[in-house]
Amino acid sequence: MNRARRVRDFLGRYIDYGMAWKGALFLGVVVWMINLQHGALATLPAALKQAAYTYFVAGFVTRLCQSLAIRLEPTALALAAAVIVPSCIAVGLTFLLHSIKGTPEPALSTLPTLLTAHSRPRRSRPW
Repeated sequence: MNRARRVRDFLGRYIDYGMAWKGALFLGVVVWMINLQHGALATLPAALKQAAYTYFVAGFVTRLCQSLAIRLEPTALALAAAVIVPSCIAVGLTFLLHSIKGTPEPALSTLPTLLTAHSRPRRSRPW
C-alpha cells in the first residue's frame, strides 16, 4: 500500500489525474461515436485506444502546460509556449496513435484532440 501511494504521488507530479480521467472519458466517447458507422468491433479498439492514450497524455500535457507557464519568463513567452508546445505534442501523438492499424477514421478521430488542444494554462504550481 505504501509503495502504491508513493508511485501515485510521484506520477502525480507529472500527470494531472483529474484532467486525465475526464479527458479519457470524453474523447473515448467522441471517438466511439465518430467510428460507430464501421461497426462495434471496429469502433471499440479505437475508443479504448483513445481513452487509454488520453488518460496518460492529457494528464501529462496538462502538467506540462502548467510547468511551462510557471517556469518561463517573460510571461508572454511562457503562455505562448504553454499553449503551442503541448498542443503540437498532443495532436501529433493522437494522429500517430490512430494511424496505427485499427482505427477506421484516423483523421476524423484526431479532430477532437485538435479542437480541444488549445487549453488555457493555469499559472499555479503543478506540485
